[in-house]
Amino acid sequence: MSVNSVLTTLDEDMGVSIPPEKITIGPITVTNTMVSAFVTMVLLVLFAVAVRVFFIPRWRRDDKHISGFRLFIESMVSMFDSSAHEQNGEYGGFVGPVYFALAGFIALGTLMELTGMRPPTSDLNAALALGLISFILIFYFGFHKKKARRLLHYCNPINIISDAVVPFSLALRMFGSVFSGYIIMHLIYSLPMFARVALPAVGSVIFTLFHALIQSYIFMFLSMSFIGEATE
Repeated sequence: MSVNSVLTTLDEDMGVSIPPEKITIGPITVTNTMVSAFVTMVLLVLFAVAVRVFFIPRWRRDDKHISGFRLFIESMVSMFDSSAHEQNGEYGGFVGPVYFALAGFIALGTLMELTGMRPPTSDLNAALALGLISFILIFYFGFHKKKARRLLHYCNPINIISDAVVPFSLALRMFGSVFSGYIIMHLIYSLPMFARVALPAVGSVIFTLFHALIQSYIFMFLSMSFIGEATE
């Protein structure tokens, strides 16, 4: 069976296609990944505001009160902050929060699949946009740190090619992983009823929850590594 026939079968039988499906909302036409991306961003903003307004003031008043939620938040902030300062030095104060936000978007966006929505990063456009953000930061911090000396880096054509493929490599890695998990879950849901008793729960852990965590971590780690290489 050819690749085209497999993609045609997925598109016709399960409604899965590589390009995102278009949705008309009043006079506006958007894609289902744009909707899930917007929902993800709204949830992240609401979560951040809730933590800042309701939890952080209480934690500052009572340092001895330790909860599981507080440990989770502080461990996440500490992991990104320490990784950013370790790999990016003086730029860690900016890089850490940026990739904390991007990793949150990737993780929560991938988990949108559990609600029946298509993950934003299963759209190649969204994955390329995230890769482009990393490319801009790598380019900016490299010149900010080394200034004219950074131009010597591009005297070698190999370095030009290697830097140019960074956003594409980050984007394609993420897109391929998330979209493959999205397809596998649709395959599981298309199985006969007797086979769908426990498989969706197992598949969601492996292909959704695992992807959400690992892809956000890989994207963060590789991006910080590339920035560190550009500024060392």
